[in-house]
Amino acid sequence: MHAEPRLRRHVLYSRSAEAASQGAFAVINGMQGIEHPADQLIGLACALKYTADACGHAPLDLIELVERMEADCRFREVNTLSAVAKYADIEIAGKLQ
Repeated sequence: MHAEPRLRRHVLYSRSAEAASQGAFAVINGMQGIEHPADQLIGLACALKYTADACGHAPLDLIELVERMEADCRFREVNTLSAVAKYADIEIAGKLQ
């Protein structure tokens, strides 16, 4: 159940891909202290769900927002969020090999 939004929707939608990437890099860096990649992924999912719920937003709505940001970056031919994807691939998924 989602609480009344504590962070208004227009505030979320006004954030830049650059700000999103800074947060994403910080989260990925923090996850690296957890040894097993499965624990990292489940921990990340828990953090997203409970943080989004506490702020009054559906986690899937936030993922859709990031997908729109990603599409905008591709359209503008900037690598802001693709750099985050590469970093996650190297730092997190790379441990699975």
